[in-house]
Amino acid sequence: MNISMRKYLAVALAGVIAFGVVSIATAGESVQTEVGKVKPKKLPKKGRKNVKLKNTITTFNAPGEMQPKSAKRTILDLPKQIKVKRKSVKFCKTNASGLGLAATTSDAKKACGRKSQVSKNRGSSAVVTVAGVGEIDVEVTAFNENGKKLLLFSKPIGDAAGIPASILVGKLKRSKSGKKYKKALDVTIPPLAAGAISFFEVTIKKGKFLKAKCRPKKMHFRAKTVFTDGTKTVDKDKFKCKQKK
Repeated sequence: MNISMRKYLAVALAGVIAFGVVSIATAGESVQTEVGKVKPKKLPKKGRKNVKLKNTITTFNAPGEMQPKSAKRTILDLPKQIKVKRKSVKFCKTNASGLGLAATTSDAKKACGRKSQVSKNRGSSAVVTVAGVGEIDVEVTAFNENGKKLLLFSKPIGDAAGIPASILVGKLKRSKSGKKYKKALDVTIPPLAAGAISFFEVTIKKGKFLKAKCRPKKMHFRAKTVFTDGTKTVDKDKFKCKQKK
């Protein structure tokens, strides 16, 4: 990859990587689709059990374009059956600015402290699509930060490994989308230079960070995205659990 191409990709990635983890679908799912899966599927009716959560977002190319639309804000609502236990996991030893000094994913884990990592290495990745350029594969690592935040260290790999990582900050808040939900991850996405996220998958590993019960049996996920062109989209997903006797 020549220098001019690296510079172009670096500029593109600086904007587009901005938390595609929650850039979610339209009604009709013609723009984006979001899928939430919880393991184990069998959970108690009362009390809560440690769970793993995989959230996968696929964003399709805009009509007549070679890349998806860019989002400026996304709110992901989590099911009321899921409880986020932030204090059960160590907080990152630095902040977003400090984490930005990390050159590699390994450096990021050292900077934050491995015990603050809440994502699984396998099952957490992204793809950035840049019109006229192609796709950039990205490693994604999520860290628990003090202040009700998640930091996502997003590092290009492969041919784009020379591009610096981007740090995405998601704020955990109380959901305002109805009784089916409990917490929401609210992310503001900066203006995009070029390109957009076409795939973003984050798997929160099984542990004390997320606990869930199976009452009621249907878990509802909801995501609202506002795009830079002023359009909005909302996608809802359901996951059916089984009650443990």
